[in-house]
Amino acid sequence: MFSFKSEMLVANFSLFWFFLGLIVGVALDYLWRKTGVSKYEKGLEVFEHYHWGLAFLILMRILLNISGIFLSLAGIGISFILAEITQKHPFALKSKHELRSTIIGSILFILLIFTLIS
Repeated sequence: MFSFKSEMLVANFSLFWFFLGLIVGVALDYLWRKTGVSKYEKGLEVFEHYHWGLAFLILMRILLNISGIFLSLAGIGISFILAEITQKHPFALKSKHELRSTIIGSILFILLIFTLIS
């Protein structure tokens, strides 16, 4: 049986992993934007930041039962979704690949919902 003190320690440890993931996600986004890596050159134009963010959230939910360290994936996922919102054309709106991107995002969102309720 957990005491209040040990429950607080576990909660603080979980927050640590989440915020560490958030920092890693912001750093990855910064490097992505500043290094000039082009998703168009790689043939990945339909994959947006929020797709990667949703994928990290799905992965976190699947792996969280193994260890609390995987809560860091939620931080990375949230940071990528927030990075998407700050872009010039968030969620591929008004782009050539808007429909394909929306379909991918919808599928990932549905998968996330199923992993959260199961």
